[in-house]
Amino acid sequence: MIKIHDLSFAYGEKQIFGGFSLEIPDGARSCIFGGSGCGKTTLLRLITGLEEPADGSIETGGVRFSAVFQEDRLLPFKTVLENITLIGAEKETALYMLAQLGIAEAADKYPSELSGGMRRRAAIARALSAEYGCLILDEPFAGLDKENIEKAAALISESVGERTLIAVTHSEREAELLGAEIIML
Repeated sequence: MIKIHDLSFAYGEKQIFGGFSLEIPDGARSCIFGGSGCGKTTLLRLITGLEEPADGSIETGGVRFSAVFQEDRLLPFKTVLENITLIGAEKETALYMLAQLGIAEAADKYPSELSGGMRRRAAIARALSAEYGCLILDEPFAGLDKENIEKAAALISESVGERTLIAVTHSEREAELLGAEIIML
């Protein structure tokens, strides 16, 4: 279970959270909704330990995270397959994920040789190929058309299984495709 208790966080003078609490049970699928600038991405960064709260606590039970960030974060000097296996993923798993996302032919290409949608699917394949207990998705379907959103959401849903999923999206349809409960910030 991820437990956030009395969380406070600010960027300089801009208060993002003050006394915020939330519990996400193991195996839950949660989708964080809220207006622009309300702290959705910041909350994910706090949960994963990329940011430190000013006050309060976040307990994750030592869960291992895998993430799709708003940016694809693929290393430009590595092929797609190398980007995925660099995190410790098995080559067969990586190739399976790429095939399921319809970009198996991109395995030996560099990120600069791919369209934005293909890079996005490569980032999703990398996150799903990792060992994790909680999958973090920050606007994971940005740049994907309807067909690829549905294909990626189905693969994510199948791959996550009974593990925890926390996503940020602005689309109720995407939350529905992921089987996620909406949490408003």
